[in-house]
Amino acid sequence: MIRRFAYLDASAPLAFAHRGGAARGDENTAEAFARAVRLGYRYLETDVHATADGVPVVFHDATLDRMTGERGRIAELRWADLRTLRVGGAATVPRLDDVLGAWPQVRFNIDVKADGAITPTVRTVDRLRAGDRVLLASFSDARLARLRALAGPKVASSLGMRGVARLRMASL
Repeated sequence: MIRRFAYLDASAPLAFAHRGGAARGDENTAEAFARAVRLGYRYLETDVHATADGVPVVFHDATLDRMTGERGRIAELRWADLRTLRVGGAATVPRLDDVLGAWPQVRFNIDVKADGAITPTVRTVDRLRAGDRVLLASFSDARLARLRALAGPKVASSLGMRGVARLRMASL
């Protein structure tokens, strides 16, 4: 049986704005996503971690230092503390629900970067009824298995490292 996902119902090739485009060092910020949408992108790639109190936030790294200049791990901070920090001195770290809600016409490839973000991410996608416009992704095969089990078969998901290796080997 071949499953078709609404996420992929566009003509190929698909142009993705990786981390929102990040042209000005403001990756994974509302400003970067807005700029990409203004440029015509309808597919955005982003990354998700979860705070200590279970809020899924759009941020690539597990730690804050590269993007905010602060020390600490996202998973160890509460949302109330994280929301006061700035990316590049200007932009705030966005919550996943704010990003999905701001651009309901856009499709998101959501790379879930940590095990602690699995449940909060899937709950947010479910709550916003965004399952038809997201693809859940991870480089971790174990994390992908958990995402698929929790999200169910109607939400598109990526291949993990082993799946990509199997596909590559089959092509040879």
